[in-house]
Amino acid sequence: MISFYIALNMLRRTLLQKKGIMMYLIIPATAVSLIIGVLGQQESRQINIEYVNADRGTIGTHLLRELSVLPDYHLTEATSEASLKDRVIEQKVDAAFLIPEGFSETMLKGSLAQVDMYQLNLNEATFTLKMNLNSAQSLLQGTIDLQRSKGVQEVDLLDTVEKTIKQVEKHQVKATITDYDLYMNPNMNAVIGFMLMFMMGLINNTVTVIMEDRSQRTMARTYSAPVRSIEIVLGNFLGSFFVGTLQVLAILFVTRYVTNYNYGLPFLSHFIILEFFLLASMGIASAIAGMVKNTKNISIINSLVVTPTCMLGGCFWPISLMPDWMQKIANFVPQTWVIDAIQRMASGQTLGQMWMHMGVLALFALILLGVGSVILKPGEAEAS
Repeated sequence: MISFYIALNMLRRTLLQKKGIMMYLIIPATAVSLIIGVLGQQESRQINIEYVNADRGTIGTHLLRELSVLPDYHLTEATSEASLKDRVIEQKVDAAFLIPEGFSETMLKGSLAQVDMYQLNLNEATFTLKMNLNSAQSLLQGTIDLQRSKGVQEVDLLDTVEKTIKQVEKHQVKATITDYDLYMNPNMNAVIGFMLMFMMGLINNTVTVIMEDRSQRTMARTYSAPVRSIEIVLGNFLGSFFVGTLQVLAILFVTRYVTNYNYGLPFLSHFIILEFFLLASMGIASAIAGMVKNTKNISIINSLVVTPTCMLGGCFWPISLMPDWMQKIANFVPQTWVIDAIQRMASGQTLGQMWMHMGVLALFALILLGVGSVILKPGEAEAS
């Protein structure tokens, strides 16, 4: 019961202040929404491709028709090869290709024919374009090689290839693709990382309030009553946890239903796993509050606790990019576990399968809360 009153007092001193709602609810939700706006939504767009068809035969025309039926490509014919190169250099198109003169004749003779690709760098668009071109070309090359092995030559060979092209372009056999959407938004790692940073900011809030109570002897007077240190720590813990819960709800509501950002996982699962992370953050705050004895040292919390743990936990970059020894150390910070849980759920796993992640985060909270209650020593004044 004593802890409940301490929690209400912390709530009154933080969220119910003049700038409390602005600092703890509006600013975090707005900042994360701006980050989403900067990073951009995951949107599918057509790949702009320009081409020059110098071939007068049917095979070159067939390659263009096969690409044009694909929904991912927007094909535009260029006036010349020089214009094609300029458009690629100026980054006006994603990729470009040239079907050289005599392309069909070269393939009909059984020789190797090559489509010239133009690109500034290798990316997903140019790689898939090359694959589609090679696939269409290899299909016809296989038909030509088969007919030539049977002794079919010249006019008869051309007639057979043209019949094959007509049948291929009918697309009578199609693959049925069922997209279960079991892939993660590539921008979500950064969005979740900045969201966790704002939640970690509550550590500063908790420690600041506790240090104010220590410096003004409020904590010592409370401790002189029949109140144990665990009750004082638990009260501050619950107060900050309630503020953090409102912050999580505000961020999720704004990003999901105002900016329409698709996290790829249900609201309830997302909220619950963030609540477990909030528990771990409050445990860290309780432990730090017991160690910091002077208000002048509060500024070091960001540089020694919040920022390094966010870096190790994958808030700024994927953990897979770090060396192996750093990846092992990352298991000792809560950000690693919550980001991994969200990524797994966004890939199709359920909240029930995240029992280990939630258990580890709960252990963070319990152990650090216990450490904080032991080292708090509320009867001591602020160190000079």
